[in-house]
Parts: sequence; C-alpha cells; structure tokens
Amino acid sequence: MNKEEITSIIENALKSGDKTPGIFDLAKIMAIKAEIQSCTTVNAVLGLIEEHRDLISKAFGLSEDVIEETVQKIRAIEG
Repeated sequence: MNKEEITSIIENALKSGDKTPGIFDLAKIMAIKAEIQSCTTVNAVLGLIEEHRDLISKAFGLSEDVIEETVQKIRAIEG
C-alpha cells in the first residue's frame, strides 16, 4: 500500500471542501487521521472513510461526489 499516495489523495479532497472542522469535530477528525495512518491495506482505509463518511463530509463541507471520487481514486491504487 502506497501510504504517501493515499495521503495525498485524501488531503487534496479535504482541501477542496469549503469548511474547516470546528473545535468539537477536530478531536474526532484527528482520531480518524491517526487510524487511517495506521492502516496497512487499502480496504482498511476505505472502510474508515465509509464508516466516518458523514462526519468527514460535514466537517470539511465536502459533497458526496467529492467523497465518492476520492474513494474511487484510492480503489484505483489497489489495481
């Protein structure tokens, strides 16, 4: 698994949002980030994104299309 590439894909998606996580969401977002960084498989990363999809979308102001595009890009890494 190419962690740098996955991190880049996720960071670019989050930057495209129109919000910054609020103080109450920040701790949750940081915990999700730590979990993603400790993942060893693409499927584990995708599982976390799916599990926390609503929070990520709300906290960063992301559309469903942006999240789905991000998931597809990460899946493409796996081949």
